[in-house]
Amino acid sequence: MICDVILRKEKDKYVASVKDWPGIMVRENSRDKAITRIKSKLLDYLTNKVEMIQIEVPLSVKAGNPWLEKFGYFKDDPTFADLEAEIESYRNEIDQKMGKLVK
Repeated sequence: MICDVILRKEKDKYVASVKDWPGIMVRENSRDKAITRIKSKLLDYLTNKVEMIQIEVPLSVKAGNPWLEKFGYFKDDPTFADLEAEIESYRNEIDQKMGKLVK
């Protein structure tokens, strides 16, 4: 498990806290000691004080793919090919400005 630790220096102490677990914090005289202690404190917390579980939350509304609602929306639009050509032209222009190869 990888955790983000916020490490800062306050006056002559190093303060380490775990980003996703704000209650886990240590103050130490050295940076290395702060890192060692925060690892130890987080491990103790996760193995002895809390239980990590996964739960299923039933949604009252079916969550679907919002893009599917518009699928085929432009199938009969005679200007859709023009729109695609404009998009391709714009992308090629941006690619050239960025120095990329263009087809």
